[in-house]
Amino acid sequence: MRLKRLFLGIMLSVGIVNIGAANYTPENVSISLKVPGNDAQHYSLTLQKQQDGVYTCQSSEQLPLVITRQVVDKDGKQRINVVITALDTVYFNYGEQIKTGYRHSDCQFYMPGFWYRQNLRSPEKAPSFHISDSWLVREDRLSTPLTAAFNSSKGKSMSVIRIDKFDKEALATHKEGEVIVSGETSIGYTGFENIGGMTVLSYGFPYKEAPKTYIRKLTLAPSVEAFQLLRKGDSITLTWELSEIDAADFSECVQRTWEYCYDTNRPQPVNTPYTVDRMKDVLSNFFVESYVNTTPTHYYSGVELKTATCASTDVAEVGFVGRTLLNAFNALEYGSQQNRPELVNSANSIFDTYLTNGFSPAGFFNEVVHYNRDFKEPNLSIRRQSEGVYAILNYLDYEKQHKRKHPEWEKRLKVILDSFLRLQNADGSFPRKFKDDFS
Repeated sequence: MRLKRLFLGIMLSVGIVNIGAANYTPENVSISLKVPGNDAQHYSLTLQKQQDGVYTCQSSEQLPLVITRQVVDKDGKQRINVVITALDTVYFNYGEQIKTGYRHSDCQFYMPGFWYRQNLRSPEKAPSFHISDSWLVREDRLSTPLTAAFNSSKGKSMSVIRIDKFDKEALATHKEGEVIVSGETSIGYTGFENIGGMTVLSYGFPYKEAPKTYIRKLTLAPSVEAFQLLRKGDSITLTWELSEIDAADFSECVQRTWEYCYDTNRPQPVNTPYTVDRMKDVLSNFFVESYVNTTPTHYYSGVELKTATCASTDVAEVGFVGRTLLNAFNALEYGSQQNRPELVNSANSIFDTYLTNGFSPAGFFNEVVHYNRDFKEPNLSIRRQSEGVYAILNYLDYEKQHKRKHPEWEKRLKVILDSFLRLQNADGSFPRKFKDDFS
C-alpha cells in the first residue's frame, strides 16, 4: 500500500485482551490506516515482547509509527500505558477491548451520568438496550471517563477508567463517519460491547461513538470516529486503569465504583474570578426576567425556552424543569436577604395564586399547564408532586421561622400526603405516573 506522508490517518483496534492472563497478552491486534478522503484500510499486527509486561506492535508492512504497550500492577489494579511515536506525520485513532469473562446476558452497565443498568427507562430515541446491546461513547458525555460491567450471577464488577489531564478539545468539520479533529483533543471513548455473547470493555483515543452518536437530546445520528494529528517525531502517551471488585448488587457496584472514580480523579474546586455573591446577583435576574403574572397561577417561565430570545412561554410547571415553586422559595429567601422587595413580592404572588388555582379536583398539584393552549397535563408524576411538596415544606418552614403561618397551605399538603399513602404499593414503592383518579 502506498502511504501519503502528510495525510495518513491510522486507527488502531487492539484485539480482545484477557485481564486475568498472567502476561496480559492481547489475542488479536489490528490497525486501520486511513488517508483523508479514502476509506480506512485494515492490517493485522503481532505483539513482540520486549520484556515482562512490555510489547511493541509490529505489522507485516512497514508503518510510520512505533507503538509500545506496558502493563503494570498498581494497588491491585492494572495500569495500561500506551506510547505512540510517529516516524512520519500521521492521524490516528487507538482502541482496545478487554475480555471480562462475563456473559452479556448477566450484565448491567454503569457509565456515570449517562448509563445505568441497560438504560431501559430512557426515551425511545436515546441510547439504550432497546436500540443496541453494545455502545461506545465520547468520554465527555460522562461524569467521569469510566465504564463498569456488573455481573449479577458472579457478584463482580469490572471497570476501565481513563487517566489524563483532560485539558484540550478541538472541533471536527463533520459529525459522523470518519472525521479528523482540527487540533489536539483530550477526549477519547469508552463503552461496552457484546462479542459472541460475552461482554468486553472497549476504550480508546481519540473519540468515537457507535452504533449511534447522541448529538443532542432525543436525537441519534450515525456513528462517528475521530482521528488526531501526530507530527513526525512526536509521541503521545495514553493511560487506562483496569479494576475488578466484588459487589453484592448493582447499587453496591455504583457506590463503590463512584467512590473509586472520586479517589482516582481527586477533583478540585475550580478557580474563578467571580465571587459567590456576584454569581447569585446575576442568576437572580432570572426571577425578574422570567416572571409571568398574567395567568391564573403566576410562575417563572423556564420550560420550552428558546435560547435565541429567552422570551417567556405559556408553560407553568411544578417540579422537574419548571420547578416554579422551589424557584419561588429561592426568590423569597434571597430577596429577603438582599432587601429586594420585587423578588419577595413575585415569590409571594406565586405561592398565593398556586394556593388558589394550582390544584386538581383530587387535590394534587396541576403539574404542567399550557395556558395559551388551554391544556393541563392529565398524567401526573410522583416526581413533580413530591418536588412541589418539598418546595412548600421549605416555604412553610421559612415562614414559621419568621413568625408567619399559612394554615390553608398546611391543609393542602396534608391532602397530598394522604393521597401519596393511597398511591403507595404494598411493597413500599410508588407509581411513577398516575392520574387524578388514582388510576
